[in-house]
Amino acid sequence: MQKLIEQNTVPPDGFRYTQAETRTTIRAPDYHNLFENVKEHRKANNLPLGTFWEAEVEDQLCQQLPAGFCKQSVPGQVRNVFSRIGWDEVVQGTQTIVDWATKGFAPVDQNLANTRADICSRCYFNVQIGSLCGACGHLQNLASKFTGGRKTTSDPFLRACSVCKCSLQVKVWTPIESINRGTKTTSPYPEFCWIRRELATLRSHKK
Repeated sequence: MQKLIEQNTVPPDGFRYTQAETRTTIRAPDYHNLFENVKEHRKANNLPLGTFWEAEVEDQLCQQLPAGFCKQSVPGQVRNVFSRIGWDEVVQGTQTIVDWATKGFAPVDQNLANTRADICSRCYFNVQIGSLCGACGHLQNLASKFTGGRKTTSDPFLRACSVCKCSLQVKVWTPIESINRGTKTTSPYPEFCWIRRELATLRSHKK
């Protein structure tokens, strides 16, 4: 479920929710009134609120908004900054970069990169970089050069992935085959992560 980062900021096209059963779009002047209006609409139409109805309303709104307005709900153990990179991450990152290099650093297409970046921009594992080891920083700078200066629509909101310790502005351009070479398991990635989903598809086709 996604939540608004700033509840007091009016999003593009305002606060709104579409009730599927009545095919009605409910609008409100602010965040709190949106829930009141949805509640009244459901009561007037004999529709149940449900246990997590407020989260569903906010999640639907977030799915209609561009990057920078929402984040996935944050688990308690997630930190906002990572400061150390382990040897395993260095090895896995190197394997990914080397494999990508053998393919001429050919990036994925713009639409796929934009889709990936939008998902990352909303993720709670998209965090500020505390520090990078020299080797990792060099690899990321090298890879950045081979993206040819390409940008995604979500670049201003991309930091680093606290799971793989990778620069997300680089990783969203990386072919999934190369990511596969440097990824042992997808279990640390959340269900909504494009890395987890794309690798699951790739690996199922190889069986």
